[in-house]
Amino acid sequence: MRISVERLLFRERPLETFLDYVAGLGVDGVEFSEYEISRISELSRLTRRDIYIAVRARGLQISGIYWSEPFHEAGERMRIVEHARRLAAEYRNMNCWNVIIGPPKRITLKTDAERIKVLSETAETLKAAATAFLDHGVRASLHNHYDTTIETEDELSFILERIDEEILGFCPDTAHLLLAGIDPVQIIKRYLNRITYVHLKDVAGPLKTGGRETRWFEKTTELGRGVIDFPPIIRLLRSGGRVEWLVIEQDTSGLNPELSTKISLDYLKAIITG
Repeated sequence: MRISVERLLFRERPLETFLDYVAGLGVDGVEFSEYEISRISELSRLTRRDIYIAVRARGLQISGIYWSEPFHEAGERMRIVEHARRLAAEYRNMNCWNVIIGPPKRITLKTDAERIKVLSETAETLKAAATAFLDHGVRASLHNHYDTTIETEDELSFILERIDEEILGFCPDTAHLLLAGIDPVQIIKRYLNRITYVHLKDVAGPLKTGGRETRWFEKTTELGRGVIDFPPIIRLLRSGGRVEWLVIEQDTSGLNPELSTKISLDYLKAIITG
């Protein structure tokens, strides 16, 4: 299992500063969001090729790219699938073989029929988009996410059980699982054969026992400093034999991104080698 660092905490740092720091940590890769790649290109006038060269020059690989669209909107399906085809070709040229599928923001639904309709449309679009990526050798993995259309265990299972595991993998995000009331160990165990890519993120307690976490991102914290028990998760992921990337990711931190990342990395390495 290789280790990667997501750029999220470093989004206000220049690309070169981020890459230099991560390379110095001795990890294997970095992850970007598609939005962030577009932002870097716009602000720094760097092409995707320039970004790839900068990553490669430091001995790193782009482990994956996070991509989100309104997958539940049937009228957007053709555009989304065509976009997936274009991105797949671009990701190949960046030596990136994983696309992480992020669901769109959660919407208010009044009936079960509306909910099933949204999930069914989502599944149909995701199957087509994931197939477009796979045709170019890029593996798509569905990322569960709090406050999105795929938040709960039922919503996650609805999608995964309607798309073949060879077409769509599962990228569990440990923090988003816990925030949604899902036991990370149990859901990872259930879908272990689909998992090749993982987001590791901790959650600071205490968690709400009722209602919504409106500022959930402020609950994320460095690995080992929250309430998630990571050793059994890492053991389980290792036992499956398919996991290629463990990604350290955090949405916000009271620490500077360098220190935050170092704390999480040291904790993760201690588990892996312990």
